[in-house]
Amino acid sequence: SPRLLLPFGSRAGVSTTGIGQRLLVMGGSGFVGREVCKEAIKQGYKVTSLSRRGENPSPNDPLLQQVEWVQGNALDQSTVNSIVKNKDAVVHAMGLLFDINSGLTNLNLIVSGSRSTPDEDSTY
Repeated sequence: SPRLLLPFGSRAGVSTTGIGQRLLVMGGSGFVGREVCKEAIKQGYKVTSLSRRGENPSPNDPLLQQVEWVQGNALDQSTVNSIVKNKDAVVHAMGLLFDINSGLTNLNLIVSGSRSTPDEDSTY
């Protein structure tokens, strides 16, 4: 089953080298998630990203080219179960965005580091 990871570069007597370890980054295409993916690749993890779009946000980045990009809904238990079952660890890096129908889209400017705002065509 997945285990809790120490922060990257931690030296608390536990190796943080990820060589051969399989990591799932939920929200890996977001502002924070893509940096987690890149750092994990550098440390030797085999990285899978689960996001609503399932697309590499920077296709020309050589580190992100090594990530497996999976489209799916992290709120769907069967989707999460099917992806998590073969991973050694999971990082939650999903942001909070309010959809167009919530009436709270103005809060996205506060809670989203990307400053993005959803509209009727949004897929995230």
